[in-house]
Amino acid sequence: MTTFLALYRGDSVNSAKLLALTADHELVRDFAARLLNKPIEEQNTDPVLKELERGRLRALQLVKSEAE
Repeated sequence: MTTFLALYRGDSVNSAKLLALTADHELVRDFAARLLNKPIEEQNTDPVLKELERGRLRALQLVKSEAE
């Protein structure tokens, strides 16, 4: 599976322009690792949002392990 990072910049999502794109395994792995190291906000009690966060973390863990 191909994993890549894209960097956009703009005043809003609709107006953002692509600045950079990479599929470099080391950059992708390091970015995923940094996101995994961020503290998790446990304040949300909505079960749907909690499940979305769990899915996001599982995806980041897969990206990190596949790039190693």
